[in-house]
Amino acid sequence: MVTTATLVWLAIGAVFAFALPIVLLVWWRKTREAKLLPFFVGAAVFVVFALVLEKMLHQVCVFGDNAISRAIAGSPYLYMLYGGLAAGVFEETGRYVAFRWLIGKRRYPERDTAVTYGVGHGGIEAMLVMGVSYVTMLVVALYLRHGNQPAALAIMGGSAEALSTYIAALGQLTPGTVLLAMVERGGAMILHIALSIFVFLAARDRTQRTWFPFAIALHAIADMPAALYQRGMLPPAAVEIWAWVVALYALRSARKQYLEAMDP
Repeated sequence: MVTTATLVWLAIGAVFAFALPIVLLVWWRKTREAKLLPFFVGAAVFVVFALVLEKMLHQVCVFGDNAISRAIAGSPYLYMLYGGLAAGVFEETGRYVAFRWLIGKRRYPERDTAVTYGVGHGGIEAMLVMGVSYVTMLVVALYLRHGNQPAALAIMGGSAEALSTYIAALGQLTPGTVLLAMVERGGAMILHIALSIFVFLAARDRTQRTWFPFAIALHAIADMPAALYQRGMLPPAAVEIWAWVVALYALRSARKQYLEAMDP
């Protein structure tokens, strides 16, 4: 039985995922009169580099049947290294390419570009990873609550296995799991903004190119514990604590660089 509390918490999680980037963008534009284009570029780059190009590599190295995929599957630590580095290389390369284009072609050399881009990059991730998932679960939960299982099955593309997975997830949903997901998205947004500042500086100034590999390494370090969680080696709380430690370190370092950077 799907309870009213479950529906409420699903709605809270969904609203948070979509509202977080929008509220940040509105506040940033009001505070700094920042331009909008970097926000949309950040969102597009995440989709292309993380959801398309990186997933293509996963098809070979994780889901394929070859020597590489078998080696990665056979070692949780190799899986951890692969997962962290794949995310770091693809997303930070996407950032670098985007900033080179924004700075060189569209003339957005102001440091505010980095933050606006970061909100777009992290924002679309929040919307797609958490928001869409929670909205789907909410719709499925509403159909199940009203006894309309065929409609819920249709949402899952007719897959009984996928529906069973969602039903199990609904049964395990608690206020704590929703709050943890919200905390995780908040930390991820902070990290994306900080990494965007590092990569922006690398793309704008040849003398600061070392910030690019630094961002890749920091991104990988932040993501690696999640791979161990997927293998059942770490609890969710430990993963989130680590992610926030890395995010706050990145924020502190990026804020210093942002304040010291001069606009052309």
